[in-house]
This record gives sequence, structure tokens and C-alpha cells, in this order.
Amino acid sequence: MKTQDNSARSVSKPALPASLRQPDSLQPSAFLRNSARSVGLPSIGVAAAGLAERADVFESWLESGRAAGLDYLRRHAAPRRDPRALFPAARSLLVASLPYPVNPDPGAGGLAMLARGRDYHLALRERLGALARRLAVGRPELRWRVCVDSAPLAERGWAVCAGLGWIGRQGQLVHPEYGATVVLGTLLLNVELPADAPLAGRCGDCRRCLDACPTGALAGDGTLDCRRCLSYLSIEHKAADFEPADTARVGGQQAWFGCDRCTAVCPWNRAPSAAIPAEFLPAPPPTAAALLALDEAGFAARFAGTTVLRTGLARLRRNVRAGSLNNTT
Repeated sequence: MKTQDNSARSVSKPALPASLRQPDSLQPSAFLRNSARSVGLPSIGVAAAGLAERADVFESWLESGRAAGLDYLRRHAAPRRDPRALFPAARSLLVASLPYPVNPDPGAGGLAMLARGRDYHLALRERLGALARRLAVGRPELRWRVCVDSAPLAERGWAVCAGLGWIGRQGQLVHPEYGATVVLGTLLLNVELPADAPLAGRCGDCRRCLDACPTGALAGDGTLDCRRCLSYLSIEHKAADFEPADTARVGGQQAWFGCDRCTAVCPWNRAPSAAIPAEFLPAPPPTAAALLALDEAGFAARFAGTTVLRTGLARLRRNVRAGSLNNTT
């Protein structure tokens, strides 16, 4: 990752600087998109750096207590309001989206689809870094920062501003070509690029995602209650043991790591199989017995390069045991 905070010289129009244009007279948007495709990013959009839209909604959500134990969201509120607090030189945000496979049987629980393939943080960081280096060839003034989920950036909101989709009732970005099963990454750049137009929401009166949530975690306005969300409870919740109500939630749905119910039912899910990166294709899921038999070394080997590593063996065992306990009651 390359990060430098010195500002670039001002430009008067939202047009790609001459130093970023290829000599073959490609239009700026075509150049950016062709460059992105060449590194495995077929869907990108651009937004101008500034104050994030709906920041007040996010802050109200935090104050309501529905963020549960996600304390880092409170600690890093400033960059979520304005990415220039994270990277002062930022003039533009280039947002990229990649589809991952739709879970064919989300009600079965187990590992969510994003946990069955390669860690998307790694895949997006590699691609965004490669794109930045490609753009920087012969342009020493270009500075950037790569952000993928772990950085305090309102990525879904910026994806909307960049024209990549809209926020569904379940709170996820819904991409018009890929649907609700997408992951996002962002390049903060110190140059002013032509911004894309946002898309209007297209959910209509559909409420499939709301009806699919077994714990009532979704508010229907794009926000959720983490205290009821199976993904939060099985991935982010740090307690060594669950309270009885959470044991029933996690165990009753066999949520070992994450949940795909509200995204798998989206009618916009229609990404062609060729668009899904091969590294996101799911490996065969393990059994509960196999997971409970793992030691630390076996866990590290089995889940190397996946998002499951961030939760750790102890929490994974906690989740699986909740399912076993539920089956005996």
C-alpha cells in the first residue's frame, strides 16, 4: 500500500488531469475502466471526495445502541464523515465492486459464502494496488491509499455516490448487474476525476430480504440491529460464551460464520458465473465434527487465506457448539 498525504495541485474542472491520459486519446472514463479491467476490476465508479451523505443516519444508528460491540465504529467516526480525515490529499474516490457466489441454500447455515473462498480483503487490495501502480506509471505526482472494509470509510455510501448501485432494505449495496452479493474496495486518489452519477433505488415494494431474516434484525430502512444479526453474533461478538437468547439465535440457525439469508434472496442476483473471480468460488464446507476436532495449527492450515481466520478458533468452536447444543434441546 502506498500512502502519501501531500496535496496535488488544484484543477479547475472535474476532468482527468492531462498526466493521467493515455496518448491514444482514450476518453478519461474509458482509460480508467480499461485499466481497471486489466487488473481484474470490471466494475468501478468515481465519486468526488467530500462529506459523506447520510452521515447523520449512521451517527443516529450508533447512538441507538444497535451497533452492539462494534466500538471501532465509534472511535473512527470522523473518517466516516469525510474521507479526507483519513487521507487529507484525497480529491476522488474510485470504488470497485466484485461479485461472489450466491448461496444456493442459505437456510442450511454453516459458513457463509464469503468464508468459503479466498479472503476478499486480499483479493481487492491486490487489484486496487495494481490499478494504482498502473495509473502512476510516468506520473510521480499521483498519491493514493487503498481501503478495503477494515479502513474507517463508509464504502457502501461511497459506492452509491459512485453509481455502482443502491442500498437495499437489508443495508447491502445492490448492484444492477451483480445483485446483493458484492464486495467493495476503494482507492483514495489525490487527483480530481470525473464523477459518476448515482443510481436511484430499484427495490420497489420488494421485501424478500426482510422476510428472510430469521431473527428480525433488519429495520427495513437499510439499517439493522447487530444485537440480533447472525453475522455480527457469529463473527464480531467477542464473548467467550453466548447469552441464552444468542445461543438460540446462532445455534438455531447453525450460523457458524456469517449468514447469507438476506442477500441470497435478492431478485437482482444475476451475476454471470464468468464474472465471479475464481478465488471466490467455494471450497467444500467442513462438518461440525471436523471443526470441533481442529487444534490451532489445524485451524490455521484449514482456513489460511480466508476471512475465517479473523474470528479465531475459539469463537468458531463457540458458534458450532451453539448449534450442537440447540440440536439436543
